[in-house]
Amino acid sequence: MKRRTFLVATGEAAGLLGFLEGVGLPAAWSAEDATRRSARSREEFERLAADLDARSRKLASLPGKDCRFLHLLVKATRAKSLLELGTGYGVATIWMGLALEETGGKLTTVEILADRAQAARRSVGEAGLATRVTFREGDAHQIVSTLEGPFDFILLNADKDGQMDYFQKLYPKKLLPGGLLLAYGAIQREEKMRDYLETLAKHPDFDTVVLSASMEDGFSVSCRRRG
Repeated sequence: MKRRTFLVATGEAAGLLGFLEGVGLPAAWSAEDATRRSARSREEFERLAADLDARSRKLASLPGKDCRFLHLLVKATRAKSLLELGTGYGVATIWMGLALEETGGKLTTVEILADRAQAARRSVGEAGLATRVTFREGDAHQIVSTLEGPFDFILLNADKDGQMDYFQKLYPKKLLPGGLLLAYGAIQREEKMRDYLETLAKHPDFDTVVLSASMEDGFSVSCRRRG
């Protein structure tokens, strides 16, 4: 993968900050954004964040640091129309939903296992984010084609060997120019995702890097070029 870059994200990671600037890190928030941020106190946020980190360790979920990276990325890019394939128990869903409190956006999430979808729906409701998240239960390979879109932020976290099918159904009509396409598992499950990773690394319409916040696994992050 000639164009792929691997970065370990830390608080001082200049490479990560440069990447965020490249995809549109805002110089300043609007008054409307500030109003949204004040809706949930910092103390409330930190209590919920600690609970989510604990859940990440217990459940089949993205590590807490990778979830926090998603939260940061949604806010930094001001994404408003999100799609998540592979809800799991909803930990990452809640992190992205918390970011949407600032951007004013909505998230559609798809999960094939009914028990996980029900648990995630309950957790999202308890977090006060029910109005931000729409749940779809079933096979994402079938559901994706029925979604209206387009989206400006997509997270692929379902079956790793199905990434190419998802990509072909999402691009180009369901991903906006300038939008982000993330696929989790790009380090530990690279072999299963090889076709997808190599396709995105050399695709003329995308700039792609691989990022890890947790140093356990990581994301393939692809930004669709605007023109």
